[in-house]
Amino acid sequence: MAGSESTGGMTRRDALRYVSAIGLACAPTLALHAGEPPPVLPSPEQLEVYRHLWVDPVRASTDGSLYGLYPTPSRGAGTQGSYRIYLPPQYATEPGRRFGVIYWLHGGFGSSRDGAAAIARIDRAIKARVMPPHLVVVPQALPGGWYVDSKDGDRPVEQVVAFDLVQHIDRTYRTATEAAERTVEGMSIGGYGALRLGAKYPRIFGRVSAVAPSILKDMGEEPAERTEDAFSGDQRYYDAVGPWTLTVGNAPALRQRSRIRLLAGGEDTRLVAVLREYAALLTSLGIPHEFIEVPGVGHDYPAIVDGIGGRYAEYWARS
Repeated sequence: MAGSESTGGMTRRDALRYVSAIGLACAPTLALHAGEPPPVLPSPEQLEVYRHLWVDPVRASTDGSLYGLYPTPSRGAGTQGSYRIYLPPQYATEPGRRFGVIYWLHGGFGSSRDGAAAIARIDRAIKARVMPPHLVVVPQALPGGWYVDSKDGDRPVEQVVAFDLVQHIDRTYRTATEAAERTVEGMSIGGYGALRLGAKYPRIFGRVSAVAPSILKDMGEEPAERTEDAFSGDQRYYDAVGPWTLTVGNAPALRQRSRIRLLAGGEDTRLVAVLREYAALLTSLGIPHEFIEVPGVGHDYPAIVDGIGGRYAEYWARS
């Protein structure tokens, strides 16, 4: 990893210290749910590293995905981000074929490595022929970025993911470029990102799958350490760029173009009520969607998607 840009603005020493000390493993500890201990929040030094982590310093893969770099002109000339990509077996055996793409968005204070659970399940479904083959792309988004352009203008996460990354993937791989062939899915803050990007850009992402999305209406219900980088403590900005406002404002296009899926754990006491409310909003606006609540499950991606069985993969078969 030569140069500071290859580690998202960190020196190699900083990156190694960061990986060995925290390993991007604090995402689960930041969620606040009934019966769980108080969250372990990153230190100020760790937060400073997070603010500029556009490139995951860990290149190794445990899920068969490939590690890649891509230009991020939305941030300025010469900048880069990283991603991981899963290629289905048919990508090599059917060279004349183009494939749909699932963009999987990791949660807060997570990394692109968090997509391994989704990749494993999608790979099994493709090999079992219960869903058509897709590429799966997991961007390294800023761990505190919420998939929005930060209010202070310093971190254009939305532009990087929705434009720089999508254009790079379409230029580099054999993708089907119609919006209906492009899904955005995410868990927790990644689910928030999936809903807001899907609501804002239905001509880019025609399919939206949000797993336990953190779409609380009051920003104050989130720890400030999670929201400060993106929203600068401004509730009005949080409202303006969030999925609630974008869904209402773009309802005509969403009715025409989009298919939205909401998945929630019935025991996710912090989020399930607000997700029911959001599903009711989609119904009132006439936006096609499905809302599945998995009983006996909390804020747990594998438990939620495994809890709906084959319906998880059937979403893409129907699409």
